[in-house]
Amino acid sequence: MGTLSRAPAALDHDVALAIGIARRLRPPMKVFAYEVRRELGWKSLSRRAIYAWERGESRVPASALLAAAKVSDQSVDELLTRARRLDRMGLSPGE
Repeated sequence: MGTLSRAPAALDHDVALAIGIARRLRPPMKVFAYEVRRELGWKSLSRRAIYAWERGESRVPASALLAAAKVSDQSVDELLTRARRLDRMGLSPGE
């Protein structure tokens, strides 16, 4: 199923999982947060905010997903494909 044909809630879930995957590809969290913040040109980005994105407690800005893909050396499509695969298996990025 294509990305645009998914329900908004399902897409938000996929993106949250994709952020978790990207973070685990570029550890530790402190470095991941710094590099995403730098890519975005933001003055700050807390680890708490990234964890909230991963848990689906707040929506991930599209620009943050792009930055996470770049710092993890993956394409957005690769991250979303991996996220959907994990979700189908009932796993989370850390499992």
